[in-house]
Amino acid sequence: MEKGKAFETTLKQLLEGELNRGDLGIKAGSAKVFARKSYPSADRGRSIVMDVSLELYRRGAEEPFFVWVWECKDYERSVPVDDIEEFHAKLEQIGLHKTKGTVACRNGFQISAINYARAKGIGLARVLPDGSTIRLLEAIRTVSEYSVHLGLTELDTQQLESMFYGLSSSGRGVMSLSDMVLAEINEAMSLSNGH
Repeated sequence: MEKGKAFETTLKQLLEGELNRGDLGIKAGSAKVFARKSYPSADRGRSIVMDVSLELYRRGAEEPFFVWVWECKDYERSVPVDDIEEFHAKLEQIGLHKTKGTVACRNGFQISAINYARAKGIGLARVLPDGSTIRLLEAIRTVSEYSVHLGLTELDTQQLESMFYGLSSSGRGVMSLSDMVLAEINEAMSLSNGH
């Protein structure tokens, strides 16, 4: 339990750090990062607590127009498909219309978990156990699908070239947290503008 909370804290700090440095391409004053925030579920009749969330607000608004929730899995093994299915059910309950979801882990995902996440538009992120910071890469860098697939599944982390691997909810492979956030926010902005 403590190990899982430590990973949640690490992820929250990574998001806050990149937000405060301006690396996410959004103004720090228009976004808030939360740990263990509750979101209402009509199906349950009570709230669902999400590990980490990032909320974006328009100027003067009290409610966010975009909510990105993160589920943290700090397992000694690869994350199985069942965990992704359960997370998808949570996303449906808190409202898919303005919510993005990503499952973050340290030790990779099973192939079936990756396939299910792609089919349901769920992002995946892997932060290596020894990586307390994420090496930022240029946004224009082309990331091969093979590199991201290897980064999300490979157990031998010595073979990997980055400290972060992600698959955005639209299926875009990324190798930095900032690129992942930009991909998700750009998609959310285009949806909220009716494009």
